[in-house]
Amino acid sequence: MRTGKVARIADRVRKELGELTPQERDLAVKALRDALYEGFALDAATSDPNQMEACVRCGSIRIIRKGRGRDGSQRWKCMNCNRTFGVRTNRVMGMSKLKAGVWMRFLECFVDCLSLRKCAQRCGVCLKTAFLMRQRVIECIRRYTPVLRSEAGMSVQLDETYFRESFKGNHTKSAVFVMPRKAHKRTKALRKRGLSKEQICVATGVDDAGRSFLTVCGRGIISKDRAMSALKVHIGRGTDVLTDGAPAYVKPLAELGANLTQASADGHAINRVNTLHARLEDFMFGFHGVSTKYLQAYLDWFQWLVAFTDGFGETDDDRLLARQLGNGLYRIRRRDYQRMMPPYMEYWQKAA
Repeated sequence: MRTGKVARIADRVRKELGELTPQERDLAVKALRDALYEGFALDAATSDPNQMEACVRCGSIRIIRKGRGRDGSQRWKCMNCNRTFGVRTNRVMGMSKLKAGVWMRFLECFVDCLSLRKCAQRCGVCLKTAFLMRQRVIECIRRYTPVLRSEAGMSVQLDETYFRESFKGNHTKSAVFVMPRKAHKRTKALRKRGLSKEQICVATGVDDAGRSFLTVCGRGIISKDRAMSALKVHIGRGTDVLTDGAPAYVKPLAELGANLTQASADGHAINRVNTLHARLEDFMFGFHGVSTKYLQAYLDWFQWLVAFTDGFGETDDDRLLARQLGNGLYRIRRRDYQRMMPPYMEYWQKAA
């Protein structure tokens, strides 16, 4: 590392900043920050532009080279979906009209879990753009989050947590969604007490190493079928599973070949999963409620934060998120978010 050259550059910048007026200094610092952000974004683009393994749209490996783009980069054609694509296709920073510096500034807000309004203010974008940027980042980081897949000799604690169903957002101009009930105010209590059908269940599991999963699985108290759909991806044969007295886990875990031990809810046998629930509650509190249709996305965001702040990821790499975003793919378009319907609406259709 050429520390002498770096020191000379820093001294020169410090000297020139001292000769500026406060207004000019603010503009200069902002320009320097943008230059650094663009450098981070350039370093994050680690994909080889001449190598492509599969179609970015359908995932087929039957691809051939198909000329070059206007910038001289290689393009490919998929023999399955019969469409062409390049190295920038469906990549967040490749397809976005925003500058790389704006995305890097947004990543700082993302890690700090700031509200959308604060993100929009810091990045100089509108509220809708900030929302779409957040969803893009969450979609990209999903593939990098460690997944809990247990096997014989491992121990996993299971439990559930519940969130109030929310239709948060402005639906007055929506052409596809009509509110099935009157809006709930934040300070008002639920219409039904306890674990009613107006609560959304989130199945949770934590293993010995701290790896976890958080899966939205329907309304109300968890059932055997919903427990099976949530656990079959994560629990392997021979796993030692510890839960509270919920009867819904008995049959699914027996079919999965796991060794079930049920403890009293008054004890402290499942402290790891209870601690995770407490951290999740603190994380969600800052958003003043999350719409149910985006709940799984926020759970994925929380899991990424837990994984890369508790030692499972490269926590000492300050360019980690930039690299993941630079190489991440997205498939959900803006119009898909606009047309997205809340899940589990059968309950309200029956109630009507």
